[in-house]
Amino acid sequence: MKKTIMLLSLILNIITYSSDESKIKMRELIEQIKLQSKNTKYLIPQNGTDIYFNDGVIDLDFIRNISGASQESLYYGVNGVNEKTPKEETKYLLNNLKALKENGKDVFSVNYTKKSKHKEIIEEKMIENNFVGESVPSYTANKMFDPIRGYNNRDINSLNEVTNFLYLLNPEKFKTKKAYFNALKNTNHDMLIIEPSVNGNFFTKAEIEALKRKANGGKRIVIAYFSIGEAEDYRDYWNPKWNKRKPKWIVKENPNWEGNYIIKYWAPEWKEIIRNYQKRLDDMGVDGYYLDTIDTYEAF
Repeated sequence: MKKTIMLLSLILNIITYSSDESKIKMRELIEQIKLQSKNTKYLIPQNGTDIYFNDGVIDLDFIRNISGASQESLYYGVNGVNEKTPKEETKYLLNNLKALKENGKDVFSVNYTKKSKHKEIIEEKMIENNFVGESVPSYTANKMFDPIRGYNNRDINSLNEVTNFLYLLNPEKFKTKKAYFNALKNTNHDMLIIEPSVNGNFFTKAEIEALKRKANGGKRIVIAYFSIGEAEDYRDYWNPKWNKRKPKWIVKENPNWEGNYIIKYWAPEWKEIIRNYQKRLDDMGVDGYYLDTIDTYEAF
């Protein structure tokens, strides 16, 4: 249910570089997830685009592990909803994302704006770069919204056929899982990027299968939110004892997001949590994972 728009982190992504060691350890975690996944699972990491490069050169071996990449605030949202992202930051991110696209990876852009004029600009830029982007009305990503490029009734069988997506990571406004499920089921987006639970109550395999059909009958892709660089105290893996005394691999609370903790993501305990949570997602039958907080490696 966490939304990661760590503004400082995004800025640091532009002006500094992490140590090779922390980057390698995050790569290893992503590689572990890939190895544990069925070949048909999509892996879409968000932010932290420097992870794909070594001294400015794209790492072709590593990017084989991912299906695509997502970037927040490419054009709007770094310093506030409706605020234009500084040109230098957009330029830096765009160069990285274009390199991924040129090497066969699908690119998605999450921008934070409510303005119609901004949506027109985003659509123009997405077409120009052959990306898929949306304007999300709030940082908390807790609202339904219509896609920039409109709906269609086509069957979507792969990421490169996606022309729009719903980005809903915080279903706090839905009182029950049934209400959340019905709201999602009645949409026509090509791809759902979603938190697959409400108050710890996860969707069943049958419900996920039902969500793979748009309201208009077309097939679509369902991607589950999966935070891999921070621990969340509202997940069932969280031990209540940690509220008083946290294990050494939990470093500190993220000052921007209450209940989310920066961790030593290479710790064996965390890798086991990742393995178990991934199995839960697999058992639900989701098409893939939206790997959030990979930019935690910049904190080290």
